[in-house]
Amino acid sequence: MTRADECVVYWSENVALRRFMIVSSVLLIWIACDLGLHAASHQGGLEFDQWMQLEKSTGVPIARTLHEWLPAGAWRIHVYTAYLLPAFGLLALVLLDRLVHQGKTQLPRGITLCGGAFIVGGAVLDMAVTVAHSPDLEMEGNPYVRILLDSQHSLPFVYLHSLFTQSLYITLFCGVWIGFLRHRQIIVDTITSASPRSSLDFLKAATGGSHLTVRQWLFPIRPSEAPLLYHYVWLVAIPVVFGISLFRWYAAMEWVGLVEAEGWTRFYVVLHGVFSTLVLYLMALWRLSHGLADDAQRHWSSGMSLSSGSLIHGIADDIQRDE
Repeated sequence: MTRADECVVYWSENVALRRFMIVSSVLLIWIACDLGLHAASHQGGLEFDQWMQLEKSTGVPIARTLHEWLPAGAWRIHVYTAYLLPAFGLLALVLLDRLVHQGKTQLPRGITLCGGAFIVGGAVLDMAVTVAHSPDLEMEGNPYVRILLDSQHSLPFVYLHSLFTQSLYITLFCGVWIGFLRHRQIIVDTITSASPRSSLDFLKAATGGSHLTVRQWLFPIRPSEAPLLYHYVWLVAIPVVFGISLFRWYAAMEWVGLVEAEGWTRFYVVLHGVFSTLVLYLMALWRLSHGLADDAQRHWSSGMSLSSGSLIHGIADDIQRDE
């Protein structure tokens, strides 16, 4: 791994990496908390019978407690978050663009187009069948579209807001995919430089923990025992991108009646997409890192053979001159 690669990999030396990870983490926590409060306050999310089942199993009146705890205007936080979604997406896209440009590997045209088609195709198809089956968006399940409609925003405004927001996040997803392809050689170089001898060593190297013991890798106690966070940008982002994209394809099939609309099935589809992509991600790194190691071994062997041959010819020439 070269010095230039180290400047990209290490947290302390890569400003673009730090900014992207900090900002994206804050934005994701904000959206997750907002959706959780929104679902818990009966403004959307879990159905009533699911709430009843949850309260029965726990013995805690969750809904009543939350209604008493939350202020009367708490739903406005959800509206403000909906307003800010385009700004969130644009900020994340700018920071991601700076990180993507640090990768120097040429994009493989076929794989790049296939991944982009899967991401864009699922999103566009989902939006198209949604509009075709519910032009007034009354059947739309997106919580941020629903809050805009329920708060008496006009339908043209909701359409423009949704189109702009969806375009930003589709571009962001494609940017993550392109970023991984641009950075793949740096990731592979960090793995091969660790010379993994077992599957566990490879897994540690692929998750930025090649310099750690197994205990430090699994249970870091001090900041110095934390793995390289550079690897987690792609390790987390790529499965999430394709897991959500698979769900968009599934949601489109729900609209046209090819599959049944069930809450738990949707969860399993996303889980399957994330897990399958994670497995494929690690398999791809395994193949790339082992292919690079094999090439290095072949070059080393051929170099040794050439050096030996040159040495033999040199000795023979010296013998002839002595004679």
